[in-house]
Amino acid sequence: MEISKYLIIPILTVSSLQCGHKPTAPNNMGALKSTDTALILKTEEANPLKGKPITAKQLIIPGKSIGQAKVNESMEDVFNTLGRPDSSDAAMGSSLAVWYDNHNKAGYKTSIFARHNYNGNNEELQHVRKILVTSPFFRTAESIGCGSTLSQIRKYYTLKKANSYKEKGKPIDVYSDVAKGIFFEIDPGLDKCVAVLVHKPNDEGSANINMH
Repeated sequence: MEISKYLIIPILTVSSLQCGHKPTAPNNMGALKSTDTALILKTEEANPLKGKPITAKQLIIPGKSIGQAKVNESMEDVFNTLGRPDSSDAAMGSSLAVWYDNHNKAGYKTSIFARHNYNGNNEELQHVRKILVTSPFFRTAESIGCGSTLSQIRKYYTLKKANSYKEKGKPIDVYSDVAKGIFFEIDPGLDKCVAVLVHKPNDEGSANINMH
């Protein structure tokens, strides 16, 4: 039905010229402009950082870091950088610390899993094994992150479906590129990434740890 609106416009214009009358703009122009604006906003929302430089605080580097949090650094250094977490849980020489945006549990979160390096260097300290973020603020060098579609992610990563889980009753599919050290959690209903996880490349053990 929408096609007919555009086909009628040139016919009306030609008729007006033939009769010597000045052509008038179609009366649905306001609605068309509103639709165009909505489409632009929707596109920008899907990739809010498109065309903008990605800073060091935003950058996701597979196998190495997300923003200021780095794989293998001590949790002591993490606390010095990010401050004390909003929640934490520790057991069996491991811990999971979580920071919420504006300290609101309903907002975006950064989760860090750490473990002691027993029989290794600095074994008295826990070191970062895995980092998870849910905010679209963080992006890879290719501008991939939360909000990206599965097809967009596949352009840069060799993905294998790792597992699935439910978040508030909704299924979430987890795709991994273990060799590079990165995971993407996808909401199949929305076809978009809802979380990005980074760990040491080829570290199957850390890759399988639940961060939720």
